[in-house]
Amino acid sequence: MKKTLLMLMVPAAVLLSCGGCDRDFRTVHFKALVADMHSDSVLKMKPGFDLGERHAEGHMDIPRLREGGVDLQVFACWLATETERDSCVARVDEMIDRLEMQAAQNDSVLTICRTADEAKRAVADGRIAAVIGIENGVAIAGDLRNIRHFWDRGVRYMTLTHTASSDWCISSADSAPAFHGLTDFGRDVVRTMNELGMIVDISHASVEAVEEVLKVTTAPVIASHSCVYALCRHDRNLSDDQIRGIAANGGLIGVNFYNGYLSEEFKQRSDSLWEMHGPQIDSLRESYAAADSLYREVMKPIRAGIYGQLEGLVDVGTVVDHIDYIVKLVGADYVGLGSDYDGVPNMPDSLDDCSGMPNITAELIRRGYSNKDIKKILGGNFIRIFREVCG
Repeated sequence: MKKTLLMLMVPAAVLLSCGGCDRDFRTVHFKALVADMHSDSVLKMKPGFDLGERHAEGHMDIPRLREGGVDLQVFACWLATETERDSCVARVDEMIDRLEMQAAQNDSVLTICRTADEAKRAVADGRIAAVIGIENGVAIAGDLRNIRHFWDRGVRYMTLTHTASSDWCISSADSAPAFHGLTDFGRDVVRTMNELGMIVDISHASVEAVEEVLKVTTAPVIASHSCVYALCRHDRNLSDDQIRGIAANGGLIGVNFYNGYLSEEFKQRSDSLWEMHGPQIDSLRESYAAADSLYREVMKPIRAGIYGQLEGLVDVGTVVDHIDYIVKLVGADYVGLGSDYDGVPNMPDSLDDCSGMPNITAELIRRGYSNKDIKKILGGNFIRIFREVCG
């Protein structure tokens, strides 16, 4: 029922033509179970916000999830590495509370799921399955018992680190690591997650940390929102050896939609523009040091001007280039979608928000992918991992 109705709801302007394809991409897309392995939209869920309403800003809300045919959405509770340890658990609990409140407000269309079977039942009932993740292992505040706490609250994956290293896991962005990948405590985190049935997410982790995780883990791991280093040389992206290692582990890579991880040209031109505006930005930061909200406001036109000069460099085909690369390297069983919606500043053309998801299916069909492989990539692979690891 859900898929038939939603096919009628998708605005024609959102969808790309599939040219001479003999398969209707809308039919393929809305018959598949579509899972997005990572968004930061929970950060918007503050008092007064309703996920059930369409919003002019941001990348995600229930109306646009519906239009995009998204059946399962992982909402990541993000913390900066610098967060005071004593407040980490409470901060994540607050985010989970907010997501639970949104689910309660929209219980006819959104439900939090803890298992793959719960998710599939929710989808069959016409609802969106929400899965809770944590982005950055500092959330556990250095105490393994807090992994159990978050498991009991419904968290089903945890990204081990973020853009700065913690005291037990090295970030990919760390150019002078204090230790090799993971400490003994970090290895215990992986083991504890395995024992509980919580998925280990190695996005943002250094090469050495990923190596350590793959040595220790007894369950498949994911890179929930990462791209291919061979196509865009960014520390956040995965090398061929890492992709092969994740596949050998039975794991999964969710391709990120952020332009800066997708396109080498975009990354280089963006870096150059930001560097050119550096003195102006430094001056504004100093002037508004005591007024962060005002600083964000005065930065908006600068940010818009920079990214306005980069429009048209990245489109849905660039996303599928990364999917295609992984498929050719290790097969269609090890790649999925990890948008990073509401967590990054710009997205490819025709993927401006989650309503554009059917355009990925159109591009996969245009490139000759079978319906079977498309269903795996769109969500079947994540459901497999969800069931295998979380029970």
